[in-house]
Amino acid sequence: MRYTPKPICRCNTCLLNLGTTCWKFACPRREWERGRCFGFEEDELYRQFREWQEAPHVKTRKQLRREAFRQNPSVSRVHHFRKARTRN
Repeated sequence: MRYTPKPICRCNTCLLNLGTTCWKFACPRREWERGRCFGFEEDELYRQFREWQEAPHVKTRKQLRREAFRQNPSVSRVHHFRKARTRN
């Protein structure tokens, strides 16, 4: 069996399931192979997870650059671009 970081069907109701990964475990499938996952319905882990969610997160340079790229361009840039295209 190929091991991936993606949660399996049994992880659907767990709060630690982030969709593509598990918050605590690198390979959730291995945790379930032993019977029951250690993090499933564990109050202490759920408390730590909620604290992590509420803590402020610092964005990386890459995230900031992506956000700036996805913003709408300013009017002057759009006007300049259209002007250059009509000349050719």
